[in-house]
Amino acid sequence: MFYPMTAAWTDARTPALAIVARGDQIETVSPTEFTVQSQSRPETRYRVTSVRGRWNCECAFRAETGAACIHILSVRFRAGLQESKVPMPDSCPPCEKCRSSAVVRTGVRRNKSGAVRRYLCRTCGTSFCGREGYLKRRSDPELIAKALDLYFRGVSLRQVAAHFAQSYGLSVSPMTVYRWIVHYSKLASEWMSGQRAKVGETWHVDERFVNVDGETRYLWNVMDSETRFLLASRISKGRGIPEARAAFKEAKEATDVRPTEIRSDGYPGYPEAIRHEFGRWRQAGDAPKDPKSPDFSRSTWSPHRVVPSIRSPESNNILERLNGTSKDRTKTMRAYDNLSGASALSEGWKVHYNLVRDHLALGTTPGVAAGLAPIPGFRWREIIDQAVRREVTGAEPEPECTD
Repeated sequence: MFYPMTAAWTDARTPALAIVARGDQIETVSPTEFTVQSQSRPETRYRVTSVRGRWNCECAFRAETGAACIHILSVRFRAGLQESKVPMPDSCPPCEKCRSSAVVRTGVRRNKSGAVRRYLCRTCGTSFCGREGYLKRRSDPELIAKALDLYFRGVSLRQVAAHFAQSYGLSVSPMTVYRWIVHYSKLASEWMSGQRAKVGETWHVDERFVNVDGETRYLWNVMDSETRFLLASRISKGRGIPEARAAFKEAKEATDVRPTEIRSDGYPGYPEAIRHEFGRWRQAGDAPKDPKSPDFSRSTWSPHRVVPSIRSPESNNILERLNGTSKDRTKTMRAYDNLSGASALSEGWKVHYNLVRDHLALGTTPGVAAGLAPIPGFRWREIIDQAVRREVTGAEPEPECTD
């Protein structure tokens, strides 16, 4: 028996596969948009798009018949060939109800966030979906990581949401993007602190004003002079000695190294805060106490040192430069909404500065300069994956060899 539709489909496969085989006929504009060169008019390229699984092409055949043209088929065939190179998991997850391993795949379920694999348990008959994303997050982990990467590079929340809508066909609100950033910034910061950076013994500390819901708040930064590793970035309501000590405590949690010198400006709260956190009884071999320093008694030693003018080689210029870099992020948002969110975002910025953003003077990230393992590929995705794995399993990361 002759089936016209089958014959037409078979005939369409051959030129579509030929387009894929040439290798230079298809160009990727975005994950959901492609251009395919016309086979009869080489100077013409047709735009092929995919929005939530629905394919469309600008060619006349698609407009007249509504059927899949060779341009759509070629893009789909190329995607299928690329996906076939990715190894699929050999086993299915256990049943969520009876924990049986007699589970088979039964296709996919498509929702606003994309395709989710479905499974069927042959033991109890339960049908369930795979948990391939992050815990309690419906969206693709890759998009969550991209949201953090775009945000800390200076893109606003609304612009991130608009980018997802146009490039991926994903309808997500700016508030959802904000929740992603706050949640995973905290996880990433905790994971980074557990890596125990190997920094130098000379640190810098400085504070500056930030706007939090119309109120003046203070951002404390503590940085290592040698590796440029940002040890602490903390926002507080006040500007007293307890707030300064909290910043130094955060810095101590990020490394096992203790400083022999902490450089600061002339803020009068630093001497006592540094004495409480890093001071000790004076020992033989310590430098003599400056008689002009009003810090504390001659029997105690502290690494605190007030730096001279900005033109001196021992000034606090590296932290002043950091403040300028962080302002590039905050100027797009004008002000933080609340103190808890501001604290989380400052932690995320600390991760971005240390592990994601290459430092111009170092030629690498401050994290690599501080002995942490280089992060390959898409850095924010790798960082979040490691942080989520630590949150779920509770396992501490294994020590890395830095030889």
